[in-house]
Amino acid sequence: MTGLVRLLAGYYRIRVRGAAPELALYRLTQAHIPFWDIVRTDDFASDISIRRKDWDQVTAIASRVQEGADLLGEHGLLCHFRGLKKRKLFVLSVLLCLGLAYLLPNFVWCLHVEGNVVVPEQQILRELQELGVGFGTWGPSIVPQDLKNQMLNQVPALEWLTVNQSGGLATVVVRERQPASAIVDRRQVTNLIASRDCIVTKMEVFSGQAVCKTGQSMRAGELLVSGYADWEHCIQATRSLGEIYGRTWRQQRAVIPADWDFQSDSGGTHTRYALLLGRKRINFFQNSGIWYPECDKMVMYRQLTLPGGYSFPLTLVVETARERTVTAGELKQREAEDTLKTGTAAAARSDMVAGEIVREDLKVRRGSGVYELTGVYECHEMVARTAPAILMESEDNK
Repeated sequence: MTGLVRLLAGYYRIRVRGAAPELALYRLTQAHIPFWDIVRTDDFASDISIRRKDWDQVTAIASRVQEGADLLGEHGLLCHFRGLKKRKLFVLSVLLCLGLAYLLPNFVWCLHVEGNVVVPEQQILRELQELGVGFGTWGPSIVPQDLKNQMLNQVPALEWLTVNQSGGLATVVVRERQPASAIVDRRQVTNLIASRDCIVTKMEVFSGQAVCKTGQSMRAGELLVSGYADWEHCIQATRSLGEIYGRTWRQQRAVIPADWDFQSDSGGTHTRYALLLGRKRINFFQNSGIWYPECDKMVMYRQLTLPGGYSFPLTLVVETARERTVTAGELKQREAEDTLKTGTAAAARSDMVAGEIVREDLKVRRGSGVYELTGVYECHEMVARTAPAILMESEDNK
């Protein structure tokens, strides 16, 4: 600590000259003047370090007992800052930097969202911006409790929210509201029926009584598992549960136009730039946003990312337009087949709760201005569906 104080206050390095430099050092000790770093340079001189304020007293003592003392150099921070009196602009710049270093961390420059899965991050940031929390917001003005109450009203999918600020980074921690599970009435008696015509291939019945077996053909709507199980001495009413798979067939028909408009690159390319700073857009071009009538526009966003993966709200927008020439042409049959098969297969899969397409028998032919696909998809899928059971259904049908 003493060395740090000496460095801050400053000190002199001097040389005491004379026939016996030890006598001068003895006189300084008697006068209670501290000195340190004694170096004997020769028989008639010694170098020591003293405090700046003791210089006059040390020179007086050295003159009385020796030939005198010479100043070798001044050390410490004060001697370095003395020359700043002539560099006022530099001093002002340093003070400005220190002030900015104190103030800037109190503003919000980056926002990072954690804990969101379903709610998009951009939606959360957009709603926060509407509430006054965004790029350049004064951090101490953010009241997490009030902000949470307002955000929960704006985004009902959120259950909890808070904002933790560390310097210029504001971390938005959210917890999403878990969707309530569907209420199942366990007292309701239900059956499992076939969703479409099928041949049963696999049965797993967890509750209820199966009324079909593997390999049996079933019509759409026929009973697969009954909610009333006959145990001879009693009839048990329950909610039927199970998974029943079967082979099904789907008739498909789809058409696509044969005549199309095709685009070709004419060679012309135009690029323009813009800058997004927070919610403000700065365009580096003078014309309007209307491009050429026949062109393809591609927009690339290059956002500034800080170390650690935190995104800074500074984005370079690069818009590129390529001129195209539109010409009429005919769609090739191979392309038409691929498009039709992809679409019908996707439609068949989306219609199944669980399962897969095991075989297809499709034909594509050229008609009057169109390509037409017809055929059958053979599928293996889960065909059981829940339906309410009618009490004493067998008696009601008599």
